[in-house]
Amino acid sequence: MKFIKHAFEKFDERTFTPEMAAKLMNGKHILKQSKSNPDRYLALGSVDGNCWVVVLEKDLYTVVTARRAHDDEEELWKRK
Repeated sequence: MKFIKHAFEKFDERTFTPEMAAKLMNGKHILKQSKSNPDRYLALGSVDGNCWVVVLEKDLYTVVTARRAHDDEEELWKRK
């Protein structure tokens, strides 16, 4: 995975580590295209009991940011 500078800043802010991103991507996750930006994809999964979203560029290799899942995304994860 390639991380852009913004991703590292947001990881620190949200106590999300690159190891957690790797764990999310290597485990079970849901991948969907972003509604607001069609050139980005959202990888939704669970890490350490919390539901997280990792935003990826269209190459599916470059990490843009990570955040806790919104309520609707968490529901999607629970229904999978």
